[in-house]
Amino acid sequence: MTQPILELRNLTRHFDVGTGGMFSARRGLVRAVEDVSLTLEHGQTLALVGESGCGKTTLARMLLRLLPPTSGQVLVDGQDVATLLGSTLRAFRTKVQAVFQDPWASLSPRMKVFDIVAETLVVNERLTKGELTRRVDEALTSVGLRPEQARLYPHEFSGGQRQRIAIASAIIARPKLMILDEPVSALDVSIRSQIMNLFKDIQTEYGCSYVIVAHDLGTTRYMADRIAVMYLGRLVEVAPTDEIFDLPRHPYTEALLSAALPLRPRKDRAEAIQLSGEVPSPMNPPSGCAFHPRCHRVIDGRCSSDIPVSQSIGPAHRVACHLYSG
Repeated sequence: MTQPILELRNLTRHFDVGTGGMFSARRGLVRAVEDVSLTLEHGQTLALVGESGCGKTTLARMLLRLLPPTSGQVLVDGQDVATLLGSTLRAFRTKVQAVFQDPWASLSPRMKVFDIVAETLVVNERLTKGELTRRVDEALTSVGLRPEQARLYPHEFSGGQRQRIAIASAIIARPKLMILDEPVSALDVSIRSQIMNLFKDIQTEYGCSYVIVAHDLGTTRYMADRIAVMYLGRLVEVAPTDEIFDLPRHPYTEALLSAALPLRPRKDRAEAIQLSGEVPSPMNPPSGCAFHPRCHRVIDGRCSSDIPVSQSIGPAHRVACHLYSG
């Protein structure tokens, strides 16, 4: 059996924070990510979706080794990334790359495009100037830019072009795994489809895998093979993309999809599910199922007292909901 490119084992991240004034000794615990287990196969795309504050970005930062987990493991090609040192850590830095939401923030305005794109190779590999130039030229060409544009600065490009530069800086190391954090949300609608198609072309050419953090369900439907739905730090449903959109099982997934504009409007489309209240604080999550105070299918007593266990309801479909626990 082929080893997955990415495996998360009971991944948890808590933040210890102050709860009072500047000099208060009172502390609280933010449960940002709680007991997440997932796998991603080579050449596949997994999307993480959910409302703001559900833990998607914290999870992505742990995948990139920017945050250590409180407990659990992140394994890339079978290696626990928290244990990597020296040459194995440098190999990880080339194997796993990221593209972030805002190209203005992710590109240094003081660096020329050549230096931005080449930086990963300069830090992690030993190449001659000629080899480095050839790799930068190839990366820029792959994302639809001209090699001579390497002499320019980021402010001399449009938003879509800046995101192409960010993508070039990620693919130059020929990574196996790319973390895409809202990669098209800061772009004009007219540019988004171009960038999404570019990602798909890169995946076909290089065989890399993607983890996409996204709010836009249209983006996830177009790009993802599987979708993982998060609520208040926990996974509530994981399934192939078509199954999520055609037959969502968790009430929260149903609400997310009903609130989104349909890609193919239908006369028989059900009325949007209105979620009551706000997302609870991760410092004080509800007892039992965290979604139960807002759920339109709540089971009295059980949902408020027992945390649902993720279980299989199909060959590749898992859901954590008492509606399916018998």
